[in-house]
Amino acid sequence: MSELLLSGGTVHTLDDDRRVAEAVLFRDGRVAAVGDTETVDAAATDPELIDLDGRTVLPGFNDAHTHVFSVGIGLLETDLSAADDREEALELLAENADSTPAGEWVLGFQYDESTWPAGGRDYLTKGELDAVSEAHPIVAVRVDGHSATLNSRALEAVDFSGVEHDVRTEGGEPTGRVVEDATGRVRAASYPDVPKAREALDAAIDRYHELGVTSIQTVAGLTRVREHGYVQQEALFAHWREDDLDLRTTFYVPQWQAESLSDLEIASGFGDEWLRIGGLKTFSDGSIGSETAKTHREYAGGGRGEMVNDREQLREWFARAARTNQQIATHAIGGEAIDVVIDEYERALAEYDDGFDPRLRIEHAELATDEAIERMADLGIVASMQPNFLQWNGDDGLYENRLGDDVRPENNRYREMLDADVPLAFGSDKMPPGPLYGMSFAVESPYESQRLTVDEALAAYTRGAAYAEFQEAEKGVLEPGRFGDAVVLDADPYENPDSFDEIAVELTVLNGDVVYDGR
Repeated sequence: MSELLLSGGTVHTLDDDRRVAEAVLFRDGRVAAVGDTETVDAAATDPELIDLDGRTVLPGFNDAHTHVFSVGIGLLETDLSAADDREEALELLAENADSTPAGEWVLGFQYDESTWPAGGRDYLTKGELDAVSEAHPIVAVRVDGHSATLNSRALEAVDFSGVEHDVRTEGGEPTGRVVEDATGRVRAASYPDVPKAREALDAAIDRYHELGVTSIQTVAGLTRVREHGYVQQEALFAHWREDDLDLRTTFYVPQWQAESLSDLEIASGFGDEWLRIGGLKTFSDGSIGSETAKTHREYAGGGRGEMVNDREQLREWFARAARTNQQIATHAIGGEAIDVVIDEYERALAEYDDGFDPRLRIEHAELATDEAIERMADLGIVASMQPNFLQWNGDDGLYENRLGDDVRPENNRYREMLDADVPLAFGSDKMPPGPLYGMSFAVESPYESQRLTVDEALAAYTRGAAYAEFQEAEKGVLEPGRFGDAVVLDADPYENPDSFDEIAVELTVLNGDVVYDGR
């Protein structure tokens, strides 16, 4: 029997009554007792004792929408998110090229031109990457993952047959920039093999522990990196078999495996407490940053985006999932795409078993209209949203520059989702993967349509995220019998609503064991 006792602090249980305690005891991977110090001490036998010294304990964070391998690969390769301008981004790529054997891929992730100084916010170009190196294929993937820029050698290395429409050109010549399906081809050509993917998974797990995250819901991307199976699934299952998956993981299967998933009759929840199948992940449109989200309004650069998969294709996938009571999580950002997904969800709901609630999910739901929010509430659709996206909602930010100033209070309307009784789950989409960073934007938003209380934001990143994956009986609350997962912070968010992003994670407890100690 193993026991861990945390006492002498503030324990926010986030139960229905929002009980606040002084101590919590974990025994054999579960919460054994919560309450005042004397009572919890009496429930312990021979625990490892940690004096909280006034620190704050919360249920472990649950990232309801992430790409765990992208987090890890970004740590192993070139992280461009810290580049303050295009020159710095190119310098970081050059450093990678200098240490990479000629002919091998140089990969950069998370570049965000929308944050660079005015006058330098164009996408990276083929010519700029050619100047970095002509001896390596180079790709810089935009932060949203829906577009990338390649140098000449990389363009030659990727087969774009059938997706030429997503290869951007000027005067008939490729600019080096690709979007959507063509970006998928690039990822397929440059994606690591299973051993490297497992190395990336280890790096991501360590990073999540540092951030207080004990559970993730990792969703498949657009990319098919080989003809058979899926590298990410193989890496996840290899970690799981060898007891190396030190992070509770729910995996949403890629859309091209819809038929296989249904034929095997694998319903949502198949697996154990460490690795579960969540259901089917599909895409409807692209992203705002890449100007491919299917919107009701026109982008500043022209056009209204695109449907990555049309209504008929979504209808086919949804029907397959419904036949075996699988949950569906669909990427939909633009208002028009969201409307299409709701239409097809409503049709699919009639095909599920009577009395079964599939908790259909819309991932992102950034530009949902009033009508769409009402329909989501009526149909019980979960809004899986990312509070960190508000980092682009400031003056002269991406939302304004792509869609106009009046869109600033009309995107990511978390407040209005909750007020309409839409189930709300928070995640990060790995941009970046820090819950405290993300929640600070929702709590401090200047717009009432977005602004949440501290409690509402924390609930979305714990209880709400657990609900979104059918795990509300196991996660998201610190009460006896639940998983022994918690995060210890150096300050109480309830007492510091205006400095959320300054709060530090000091301890992360997973399955009753300390997996991160940053004291």
